[in-house]
Amino acid sequence: MRKRLVMPMIALLLYGMSSAVSAVAAPNPGPEVINLKMGVMVLPFQHRKHQKDLNNECFHCHTRESGRIDNWGKDTAHKICISCHDLYDKGPVECQQCHKK
Repeated sequence: MRKRLVMPMIALLLYGMSSAVSAVAAPNPGPEVINLKMGVMVLPFQHRKHQKDLNNECFHCHTRESGRIDNWGKDTAHKICISCHDLYDKGPVECQQCHKK
């Protein structure tokens, strides 16, 4: 009798897990690449790659749902981007890696 209950329970568990994984998709994926303006410089930002890397947890960069990053500029970029790149040991962290002359 126990074997009959185990298989449906496993199937239900796997279905629940697959539903949870599909629920992680971003409601508004935005563009694949965003050209971020940094003064006169334009930095191509791989938006979809970052979404995927951060499991669509937009709050890491966005404080509201408008799609913009509040107070975007040098200080915000340094605070958000460099600290995250440093934490995960991925991406540019040195000045010349973003600020090409």
